[in-house]
Amino acid sequence: MMEKELYKTYYFVPADYDNRGRRKSDGKSFRDVVKEFEYDFHDTYSTEYALNLYANSLTMALLAKSNDAAPFLVYGMDLTQGKSFDAIQDPYVNHEMEKYSPNIYVYGIDSAFMTEFDEYGYPVLDEDSDIFPLTLLVDNTMRDDEVRLAVPTMDDGDETEDVIIDVPKFEYA
Repeated sequence: MMEKELYKTYYFVPADYDNRGRRKSDGKSFRDVVKEFEYDFHDTYSTEYALNLYANSLTMALLAKSNDAAPFLVYGMDLTQGKSFDAIQDPYVNHEMEKYSPNIYVYGIDSAFMTEFDEYGYPVLDEDSDIFPLTLLVDNTMRDDEVRLAVPTMDDGDETEDVIIDVPKFEYA
């Protein structure tokens, strides 16, 4: 069975945000809006938490600004020019990105559901909870006004069926 993703696409109005990534009407950061999307994603799928956030480069830049990230940080991984990343076909793509890239890549941000932090402000992972940082993936085929949250799943969405294969009988002499 092939791995697929459960996903949901969310929309926002980029012009509503200032150069610091804050919504002009109420000052809410774009990161806080993405957190609202995370809560909605979990409500939609009830047992699943988003693990991946897909957006184009401009939206990733807005997210970086809203987190007050240092200007030299680039949010998201630009994988295969916006095409899908296939870990089986190219398991070392991340290493190649790091080796040849002149930029510093931020691979993820803490999940909205992460509530415990260590003394340095880093989120504490609880591997039993299924809550992990959001991996930021650049998909430049996406529009400026959308982000997609997703979680990998082995479930293809179809009900399981018994498959009967007609196998010819062999007679032994």
